[in-house]
Amino acid sequence: MTVPPELHGAIPRDVRLTAAGKALVAIAIATGAAAFITVIVMSVVYAGAAEETQLRERDGTSATARVEQVVWRRGEHPRRIVTYRYDVGGRSYDGRVTLRENDRRDIAPGTPMPIEFVPSRPEASWVAGERPSPFPLWVIPLAALSLLLIGSLVARIVRRQWILLTEGRAALARVVGFKKVQRDKRRVYRVSYEFETLSGAKQTARGEVGKTPPPIGTVIPIVYHRDQPTWSAMYPLPLVRPVRVSQMQPRQLNEGKR
Repeated sequence: MTVPPELHGAIPRDVRLTAAGKALVAIAIATGAAAFITVIVMSVVYAGAAEETQLRERDGTSATARVEQVVWRRGEHPRRIVTYRYDVGGRSYDGRVTLRENDRRDIAPGTPMPIEFVPSRPEASWVAGERPSPFPLWVIPLAALSLLLIGSLVARIVRRQWILLTEGRAALARVVGFKKVQRDKRRVYRVSYEFETLSGAKQTARGEVGKTPPPIGTVIPIVYHRDQPTWSAMYPLPLVRPVRVSQMQPRQLNEGKR
């Protein structure tokens, strides 16, 4: 086993993203854009919900509806879905509400149910005492920051591999062990390897592979950071790759030979 030829030459290397790297960069950009859009959309929704709440508090009128149907929603937290009908100005309107899990009221088809509605929009009704309210304002920055955090973590993974392959030194390492681990509902192998830095110091590191790991004692190529030898990775890296000699322009080849 020898160091791959594309890892020879001057440092920093000319590096490109792999298909997987491009996909992660696209995800990072998309999550950043989604955070911006989320703030706008949720702010509009919140403003509309707050305006609706003010309208209901100001113009809400009491009435009595008649229960038409009661359906149980099964599951870990069963709830009753009640459909009711009420009359306003000679017209009938239907409403529906999902009762809380701890609501123990005796509600059956044909029984009366106190409700409230807005006279200017009689089709908008709700059960008396359960006036809906907009979601908390802090949800907006929390949702945006969560998306930004995801995007920054994804970008950081790509950036670390980019820096390592651009500035790192190539070396040969010997596999000293591996272990099967569970990672995000899939099994991977954690490979332990040892290598010697340019200064002669011994380093031990670990990396993960999704396929069958190399046998113990196998010599594999790795890349380690020249200033932080503890930071290394097995080669090839999944997200970035060096530009091979055949892909370089004549000027780049001449510069690499100097």
